Amino acid sequence: MREYSQEKVDEAINEMLKGSKIPNVLICGQTGTGKSSAVNFLFKEKIAGVGDGEPCTRDIHLYKSENVNIYDSEGYEIGGEKQAHYEKMIFDEFLSTKKKLNDEDAVHLIWYAISGAGTRFTDLDIKLIKRMKTERFHVCVLLTKIDEMDENQLETMLLELKKELPATEIFRLSIVTNPEEVQRYCDWNKLVAWSHSKLPDIFKDRFVAGLKDGLVEKKKQAHIALGFATAAAAAVPVSPIPFSDAVLLVPIQTGMIVKILSIYGIKIADSSILSLIGSVGISALGKSLAGNLIKLIPGLGSILGTVINSTVAAGITGAIGKALIEICHKQCLDMLDGKKTPFNIEEMLTSMSFMSLVKKFSEEK
Repeated sequence: MREYSQEKVDEAINEMLKGSKIPNVLICGQTGTGKSSAVNFLFKEKIAGVGDGEPCTRDIHLYKSENVNIYDSEGYEIGGEKQAHYEKMIFDEFLSTKKKLNDEDAVHLIWYAISGAGTRFTDLDIKLIKRMKTERFHVCVLLTKIDEMDENQLETMLLELKKELPATEIFRLSIVTNPEEVQRYCDWNKLVAWSHSKLPDIFKDRFVAGLKDGLVEKKKQAHIALGFATAAAAAVPVSPIPFSDAVLLVPIQTGMIVKILSIYGIKIADSSILSLIGSVGISALGKSLAGNLIKLIPGLGSILGTVINSTVAAGITGAIGKALIEICHKQCLDMLDGKKTPFNIEEMLTSMSFMSLVKKFSEEK
């Protein structure tokens, strides 16, 4: 019986993961708008304003995380000289070198924060946002601290902003969760959707992986990874492959599993996937998976030890990916609900509940 190459497994995993790069987000605006609080509310780990950061200019610091980099400006204060300095700093000292969107050091998104607490914005806010758009940056407005406004104030300020910035997306935000009705007015999910849509593809995986929520976008990215793996699996059976160990499919399916887990922000080091990547672990897992699938899916038993055609290879790979996405989605929902559910990838992949999901998706037409 042939054994798959560990080198091929590593190669497949690296191929899956190297297509993901860390996006850069600039958050700016007047002092006291709650820029850092908004960023930290959105992502799973606190990023902006934590520690000293890495100085980029006199007034901008870079805060790095595993999945997103935040350029945090110190904000500006009212006063002609201070405002002129802020505009010069933002454009001449910083954004002038950050325009090529596909570059790793570019600014891929700009979140311009305006506080609802003061129920007003300045001429400089409008001027800067318009200039950012003119220079082809992806910029939106974060209308923060809406919990400090009444409904009439909120509606009036939105109308005024839309009049000044008719082609700019404006998102109502608050980090207040009590009382709960405050969040009903918030546009966190819309902000995530807008940001995801504006990012170049190579930066989308890491962005969604870092989010607390963003489950719609996580699922989109996971299905993209699933599509690549399914296409690769369909191209494999150019020669006979024993189903019992499916030598050439192991790297593809392992890479897909690692990719989907990373998109959902499930840290690989925290699960048992690393132990599975060793030859014994993957071999045992592959045989267990094959054995259980043969019992559950009618017709597979008849091809045991023979050729897996492209339809079967793609179908099984797709079913495994869809089942994993469903389980990761539920895991994230549980975490949002405050449930600290353990996640052991080895136990999950060999469980009958997972096999039942694979069977379900295998039977879909």
